[in-house]
Amino acid sequence: MACAQALAQPSYEELASTLSAMPDLMFELDEEGRHWDARILRPELLVAPAEQLIGHTVAEVMPEQAAKIVMQALQEAKANGYSHGSHIHLSTPVGERWFEVSIARKVATASDNHAKTRFIVLSRDINDRKLEYLEAEKLAYHDQLTELPNRHVLQHGLTDQLHVGQQLGSYSAILFLDLDDFKKVNDLYGHHVGDQLLKGVAQRLCASVRQDDVVIRWGGDEFVILITHLSPQQPQAESHVVGICQQIINKVDKPYLFEGNKLSCRISIGVSLFNNLDIETGIQQADSAMYQAKQSDNVRYAFHNKPIKDVGT
Repeated sequence: MACAQALAQPSYEELASTLSAMPDLMFELDEEGRHWDARILRPELLVAPAEQLIGHTVAEVMPEQAAKIVMQALQEAKANGYSHGSHIHLSTPVGERWFEVSIARKVATASDNHAKTRFIVLSRDINDRKLEYLEAEKLAYHDQLTELPNRHVLQHGLTDQLHVGQQLGSYSAILFLDLDDFKKVNDLYGHHVGDQLLKGVAQRLCASVRQDDVVIRWGGDEFVILITHLSPQQPQAESHVVGICQQIINKVDKPYLFEGNKLSCRISIGVSLFNNLDIETGIQQADSAMYQAKQSDNVRYAFHNKPIKDVGT
C-alpha cells in the first residue's frame, strides 16, 4: 500500500519538469497583488525583469488599466477559488502583446508561514488570436469605406453607454443625417468620387463632436450620431445640441476638392432629444425629424415633435 501511494505521488523533479513544459508565465501573488515567486520560460514577455517583479505589486509594475484587471481577477479568485479569461494588454520588449490571465486560489498548507491568501497566476500569450478577433470584430462592426462604426455597433455596447447616462439623469440625443442630392454627385462624377465625398464628410462629422460621442455610417449617404451625457436640464441640453448641429453644418458645407472637381454638400439633420428612451425609438424619431428638415428651404435641422421655428427658443 505504501508503495502504491509513493508511486501515486509525483516527485519534485517530475513537477518541476511538468511546470517547465508549460508555455505560460506563472506567478505567485498575494491578495494585494504582490509578487512572491515567478517561473518564466520567456522573459521577453515580461513587463520588467523577473528580479524586479519579486516584492512589488502589479500596480507598481503594470499600466494602471492592466493592473486594475488583474486585481479584479484576484478578488474573484479569492471569492470563488478561481478566475479565468481576463485579457490584458501590455508593452513588452518584443512589442505590444495581449495576454489571457487565469488565477487559482492556493490551498494553504501547514508549512505556510504567511497569513495572507496566495494565488497562482498563469498569463498566456494570446496576441495572434486576440488580433485576429479584433480584426474580425472591426470588419463586423465598422464600415470599410469611412472606417466609422456601422449600424450593427448599436447592439455592441452603445445601449449600456446610453443607460449609464440616463441613470445619471442626463439627456442624450440622436442625430440622423442625410446628404441632400448625393445621387447627383455619383451620376455626374462617378461612384469613386462619391466615395471620396462620403469619407470627407465622415471626417468632418467626427471633428464636429466630442471624443465620447459616436458617429455611425448608417448606410448610403446617411449617418447617425449618438450624443450622451448632456445636461440634465432640457433647455441646456437642447442648446448644446443646436450648437453641434450648427457646427456640423458649417464644417460639412465647406467645399470639397476631389480630382480637380470642387464639390459642395448640403446636409439635413433630424434630432431626437430624450432622457428615457431606447436607441431604436430615438433613431426612428430622429429619422422622421430629418425629413421635416429636408422640407424646409432655410432650416437645416429639426427636433422631433418641435416646430422648426421654436428650436433653440
